[in-house]
Amino acid sequence: MKGVFPALVVLVLVLGIFAGARALLRAGRADGVTFYDANPQHLWNRLHAAIYIREDIPSTAEVADALDPPLWQNTEYLLSKPSHERIVRIVDEFLRTRGERLIQDPVERAMLQRDLWAVFDWLALREPGRPDEPAYEREKRELQTRLAEAMRRLGLRPEEIRALPVTYELAVKSGEFAKEYDPQHRDRAFLPADLFDVHSPWVQIGTQRIGSEPAAASHSEQFSRSSFLIFIRLPDGRKATYDYLRTVWDFPQPWIGRTDGGEDARDQTAANRQLPQFPAGTEVLLLRQMMLFDDQGNLQSTPITESVQIRVYRSVAAHGEMINDERQAFKKSEQDFYEIVLSRPLLFAKNSAQSSGLRATGRKEKQFSMLNSFGADEGPPGHFAKLDNYPPALESCATCHQGAGINSVNSRRVLLKPNWLTHDYAERAGYTPPPNQWWEYEQSVSWKQRRYEWGLLSGYWKAAAP
Repeated sequence: MKGVFPALVVLVLVLGIFAGARALLRAGRADGVTFYDANPQHLWNRLHAAIYIREDIPSTAEVADALDPPLWQNTEYLLSKPSHERIVRIVDEFLRTRGERLIQDPVERAMLQRDLWAVFDWLALREPGRPDEPAYEREKRELQTRLAEAMRRLGLRPEEIRALPVTYELAVKSGEFAKEYDPQHRDRAFLPADLFDVHSPWVQIGTQRIGSEPAAASHSEQFSRSSFLIFIRLPDGRKATYDYLRTVWDFPQPWIGRTDGGEDARDQTAANRQLPQFPAGTEVLLLRQMMLFDDQGNLQSTPITESVQIRVYRSVAAHGEMINDERQAFKKSEQDFYEIVLSRPLLFAKNSAQSSGLRATGRKEKQFSMLNSFGADEGPPGHFAKLDNYPPALESCATCHQGAGINSVNSRRVLLKPNWLTHDYAERAGYTPPPNQWWEYEQSVSWKQRRYEWGLLSGYWKAAAP
């Protein structure tokens, strides 16, 4: 028995050390990231953590590398105490100490500007959910002025923006992703190697009018700092795809009156669900490209791909059933879903074999839903506050893209009259590809320049510029 007591003491001490270590790990995970530097207390890491890791929603620490910050329409975080004082204090430190000088790498500077921009735009467009909720106008101005100046200091020269990595091309060359869909290996994500070839079987669809609303309207409205390009590919190739698009455009009654009681005058018609159908094996791809503004305050497209979302139609039913439950909608879907997203650690890795910065979303991976969804701090109390309460991210795609075939393509409106018919310009005699890179999508830039939040940011920028 003489050795029992000392052994118990040691055991208690060891357990205490483990418990303390777990607490430190939790605190470290909740308070810091190491994306920009190995030290989580580096100013840039602390600034990222203040935006992406919410103290009121601990689960956000599990997805600190998310593409977009967890800020929804009615979110009060970063505006109410104590989070507002915290973010203002960190941005003030950034401005006071010339924090933009800490890191000169153009890729890392681009990412920090991008993420600060997301907060600025959210502030500009946020409105109270109810008349009795505070508008936080003073807090919004306090943070907007600081963010605008921080972003101005991070601005890259135009030639630096053009020299940023072409991440899609690098990802294809890396060999990490399959180059086409394989029905025998449906779980493997793929990136079409020929997406941007002049005679590619992938056909880009859009409004083709400079300044008009982009084809991916919901995505563009929610994330207007990015360019969104939509591509479609029928199994029989490029000509078959263009022939199908003409068939849809020639359909005699593309629009019908709504029957669901919509009161908005803009919503009195809907795309006819009897549109000509595309065949099984059709693939639809949504490409999201980063936009930045340069050191002169001019909006620029960049070659950095933020995400690629692909849907493959295994079969096309005559009529699609609409299901409200996300898991059931996914289970009954006739589509395979894929997502490849930007990862900061991969993008910043200087000596990594996988330097494209892109990775595939896992089949069971969960994310906070940012598009057409209640936020974690909205809806039924507590229901969305835990990441565990969400279905896997890829399953949520089935909810927004229900319906049979073409009826699940929410951008099908741009394929119908009175929009312009999508032409195959590459087949014309003497055609030469445009001089710009494929990622320099002028329509998105022009559209963004006409929006309120861009005008507000430009005003701040010009007022502060020397």
